[in-house]
Formats: sequence, structure tokens, C-alpha cells
Amino acid sequence: MSESPYQSSQPQYGYGEPQQQAPNGGYPPAAPPAYGGNGYGYNQSAADANSAATLSLVFGILGVVLLPILAPFALWQASKAEKLGKSATAGKVLGWIGVVFLAVGVVFFLLFLIGLAASGGGY
Repeated sequence: MSESPYQSSQPQYGYGEPQQQAPNGGYPPAAPPAYGGNGYGYNQSAADANSAATLSLVFGILGVVLLPILAPFALWQASKAEKLGKSATAGKVLGWIGVVFLAVGVVFFLLFLIGLAASGGGY
């Protein structure tokens, strides 16, 4: 009974190559550098680009449906998103449509004021 029940007398064959000891004495590798390391982690410019593209879409929708005064903000956010590398085509298109609605509204308002002035104040 010299053999332990936990040890086999048969040779052990593992899968793959035999493991070698790490060059740093078996310790786990050091943490990657905080900035510019391996490409993983939080990317502030990507978050800003996504935020600008989303705001562009929201301002564009509101500029077309509810308040045309918000349409220039949609264009501003779309250009900001595109400078950061994110496409914001929908926000840009809706922004331009809202700008057209805003311009038409301003023209009608000015015509209304001119009509009031020409009629003697509406009394």
C-alpha cells in the first residue's frame, strides 16, 4: 500500500502544450495602462458623439413637430456629432426641415405685422 489513492500510476497526458512559468515568477500580469492601453474601457469622445447624435434627433423631431425654434439646435448637435465621428443624418435632415418651417413661420408673422400696420392697427 505504498500508492496513494489520489495519485495514479498511469502517466498523465494533458491537452495542448505544457504550461510554462510566467516570466515574472508566476504572478498575474500587471494592469493595463489607464489611457491608450488596449482599446477597452470608457471612451469619452464616443459617449459625447452618441449624446450629440441623440440630441440632434430629439431636437430635429421637436423642431418639426412642435417648436421650429429648436431646429437650429438639431443642426448644431448634428455637426458636433459628425465632428466626433458619429453619423447624425436623421437629426440633420429633420433640423433642415425645421429650419424651413421656422423661416416660413417668420415670413408669415412679418406679413401679418405688415398687414396689421397697413390696416390701421386692426380697430
